[in-house]
Amino acid sequence: MKMTKLISSIVLGGLLIGLTGCASIAGDNTRQVHVSSNKPGAKIYVDNQQYGTTPATIILPNYIYGGKAVTVKKAGFGEQTKVVNTVFQPVSILNVLSPGWIGWLIDAGTGNLVKIDPASRNLDYSLATA
Repeated sequence: MKMTKLISSIVLGGLLIGLTGCASIAGDNTRQVHVSSNKPGAKIYVDNQQYGTTPATIILPNYIYGGKAVTVKKAGFGEQTKVVNTVFQPVSILNVLSPGWIGWLIDAGTGNLVKIDPASRNLDYSLATA
């Protein structure tokens, strides 16, 4: 009876660990980017959707494999675009410990195999007169 409970507990624990991705739990999953400009009040766009006005901290979507273009526009000034780049999350390597590589699939599906490159977390735009 005790052996059955022990085996059940081990199996359940293994399943719980296997159903979670390492980067999804322990990775740097913040999607916040601070956007500022020399002309405050400029509109911030990501994928043609307005995210607010400068200065602001915006939260990007999870699925940003390959980077995301952030455009700033203000009437009377030229628009400017910068790319928020991503980098591989090294903690994802721990997914080799999960059975059947489930952790890799979870991290890839949630967008947590990559994180926002720290160099891309602060975007400062210098808008010039159009």
